[in-house]
Amino acid sequence: MAEKLDISELKQVLFAGKSVKSFSKELADPSSKLGIGSAAAEAGATSAAMMLLAIGKTCSEDPALEKAQKDLEIMREYFIHLIDEENKAKVPLEKRLESGAPENEIEGGYRTACTIVDDIVFDVIKIVDILDGIADKLCPCTAAICSSAVFFARTAIETCRVQLAFYSTKMNEPVYARTTKRGPEIALEGVLPTMEKLLNKFAEAL
Repeated sequence: MAEKLDISELKQVLFAGKSVKSFSKELADPSSKLGIGSAAAEAGATSAAMMLLAIGKTCSEDPALEKAQKDLEIMREYFIHLIDEENKAKVPLEKRLESGAPENEIEGGYRTACTIVDDIVFDVIKIVDILDGIADKLCPCTAAICSSAVFFARTAIETCRVQLAFYSTKMNEPVYARTTKRGPEIALEGVLPTMEKLLNKFAEAL
């Protein structure tokens, strides 16, 4: 008789379709899969949503705004998807920690856990670039909304930064540990001038 396949480890609890109330409750539960990366992905989704709100309130048929709207809607949904992907990326790490695996295997688990967090950082930068490209076309009445979008974007990157800084302390290979920590720091340094420019621009309309 063929051995029965145990599929329990293949099952994933998905969060993309849950309510804000449910997500917040799960995030506060220490036994849930949600964590810092999940919060960062949600902040990225909120930033994209605020940008979409600003475009909608501008009520323009400008082709650049229409393209930005399509791109941002894709990104908004993708960030929600990344909540689940970030949880999946942590599975190998969790299994190795629970089983008392050798240090090199545990480090490999941390490296895997970094992948989606890195993705969140650079996807947030993409939506900031989108906002930068359309800022002059948006109605001044959306200045507060756009400023909020920038703040949520920065929160997402800062949240990823601290998560990756923590992961870097768990790695034995010095160069990889340094790269893990410095990557989001460099990314943030690169996008901060754009964020500051946007915030200053929107502040003039407030």
